[in-house]
Amino acid sequence: MHTSLAIERLDRVPVSVTLTPGLSMLALITDALSGRTRGAPEGWRRSVRAAVKERDEMVLRSLATPGFSVLPDVVLPGEFTRDVAVSEQVEMLRDLPGEDLLLELDTLIDGRPPPQWRQAFDDPRRWLRGYADLMEQAWSAMRPVWERARPLFEREVGRVAVAAARRSLDLVLDDLHANCRFNDGTLSFPDFEPERFAIGPRSLVLMPMLAGRNALIARLDGPDAVWIGYPLPGADAPRGEPDDSLELIVGDVRSAILTILERPLTMGALARRVKYAPNVVTYHCDRLESAGLISRRRHGREIHVQRTPRASALVGLFH
Repeated sequence: MHTSLAIERLDRVPVSVTLTPGLSMLALITDALSGRTRGAPEGWRRSVRAAVKERDEMVLRSLATPGFSVLPDVVLPGEFTRDVAVSEQVEMLRDLPGEDLLLELDTLIDGRPPPQWRQAFDDPRRWLRGYADLMEQAWSAMRPVWERARPLFEREVGRVAVAAARRSLDLVLDDLHANCRFNDGTLSFPDFEPERFAIGPRSLVLMPMLAGRNALIARLDGPDAVWIGYPLPGADAPRGEPDDSLELIVGDVRSAILTILERPLTMGALARRVKYAPNVVTYHCDRLESAGLISRRRHGREIHVQRTPRASALVGLFH
C-alpha cells in the first residue's frame, strides 16, 4: 500500500528547502521514546532519552502507535515555508487553545477517535503542553548535534538548488528516502493509510531532518503547498563540504557509478571499479535504472550496465 503524489510537470513546480528543527525533534521523540524505531543513531536516541525528565505516555502513544499514520498539523506549528526555531514552536504549542487540536482531530478521524487519541480528546490542553515539553527537552539534547550538522544542511539546500537549475529534481525526489520512488511523474512511498494526491498549482517544500534513515513525515493535502520531511543525507556520518559536482545531485555512490560507465561494464566489474559491495551496487543501479540513467542487459550469465544518453549529458555538465 502506497501513498502517491502526482507531479506531472516537475520543471514548473516551485521547490524550496526549509530547515525546521522541530520536525526533527518529532521524528526523534517517536524513535527514542516510543519503541517505533526509525534507524536513528543510538547516540542520538540515548541523548534524547536522557534529556526527557518524564515520559508523557499519552503524547507518545498518540504519536507513535503503529497503524495510524495521520497526525494533526499542530505537531508542526508555524509557517512551514520558512525556517522556524524550536523555541518559537514550543511557545506556539503552549499558547494554542485546546479547541484547535480538537477541531483538527475531529476533521482527521470524523469524531471517532482511535484508542491512542482518546485521552487527547478528553484533555487537549494537557496534550499540547506535554508535546511542547517533549520537544523542548529533546531540543536541549540535540541542539549541539544540529549545529555540527549545519554544513550538511547547507549542502542539502545547495543540492536541491543545483538539481533545480539542471532540471534534475527527479533524481533528488527518487533519492529522498530508501522507500520513496519517483517514477513517471509520481512520488510514492509505503503508508498505513494510502491516499492519492496531485500537486496541481501548489509548491513543494522539502524539509531535511536529523532523523533515522527510515523516518519520513509528510503533509500532502495543504491548500498552497505540500511538505516532505526526510533524513538529512550524511547526517549520521558527517563529511566535509563537497564541491559543486555530480555528487552533489546524485550522491557519492551513484556519482561514481555514472562516472565510471564511460563504456559498458558487467555488474561484477562495476562493483570492483567503484569499490563497493555487489549488493550496494545493485541497489543503486536499481535506482539509477528507474531514473532512466542506466540500462542493464543480460548476455549469457552476465549482466552488462551502460549509461543512457540522459546520464551522459548529466555527467558532461560536471566533467
